[in-house]
Amino acid sequence: MSRPAVFEAFGPLVDAVGKSGVLRLRLEPRRGRTAVADQYWRIPLQVMPPSYQDADDEAYFYLLNPTGGIVQGDRLLTEITLSPGARSVISTQSATKVYRMDEGYAEELNRYALHGDAVLECLPDQTIPFAGSRFYRRTRLDLDPGSTLILTDLLAAGRVARGERFGFEQLFVEVDVRVAGERRLVDRLQLAPSDGSLDRLGLWDGYAYYGSLYAYSPRLDAALAAALAELIEARDGVYGGAGQPAPNFAIARMLAHTTWEIREILFSAWDLLRRGRQPPGPALRDE
Repeated sequence: MSRPAVFEAFGPLVDAVGKSGVLRLRLEPRRGRTAVADQYWRIPLQVMPPSYQDADDEAYFYLLNPTGGIVQGDRLLTEITLSPGARSVISTQSATKVYRMDEGYAEELNRYALHGDAVLECLPDQTIPFAGSRFYRRTRLDLDPGSTLILTDLLAAGRVARGERFGFEQLFVEVDVRVAGERRLVDRLQLAPSDGSLDRLGLWDGYAYYGSLYAYSPRLDAALAAALAELIEARDGVYGGAGQPAPNFAIARMLAHTTWEIREILFSAWDLLRRGRQPPGPALRDE
């Protein structure tokens, strides 16, 4: 796995600096609901026991970082596997804070595998890169053709409430989606404020929050992708859109001035895809 040259230049991350966090979770259906079949975690990563909503069989998990944030040299690895019939919603307990680094960088690697008709809805809270930080995040998703995925990502320009915008040094985010072993989608975002203002037209254009949504399902058709685009484009205060880059896929991007605006539009998009509510369209899941 290669990294951008700016990160490779720092050399390999070593145990002497930062922490090596690991979280592995395997889910499968048991007695009418999704349950943990196997788990392992090592600080600074941790997972809370699942909760359930009413009679729903879907397991809700919160992933935790009890150390309070990501610091120089941290290496975080999360691997989650869903067996056929498993359904889960995964989020984080709070924003991911990436702190200033005197040298080097921090790394987060996520890998999710969905087998059969498994359903994963991954909705983490925002990532806030502090001034002077360098952060590399890569998420790989291995999907069976009959599985369903909804993945969101929310990035802040920095500690916006304190007037800190684009003070970080490097931010790299990659999403790699493979279906039946074939790479179907790769989306990369690399931001380096030293290369030029990110607030200019064509980039963040004065906005403070950037949201992305990735969805895959054998039931995701052009009509549902169009409804998603209509939902986003009709929202006041938000600049964005959505499209269908390949059959059974939808991608959305959006910019907003406040964290509440971006969270609300991401939630509305997730709700549309998940339940097929207004605007009308087929649901991705059977309720």
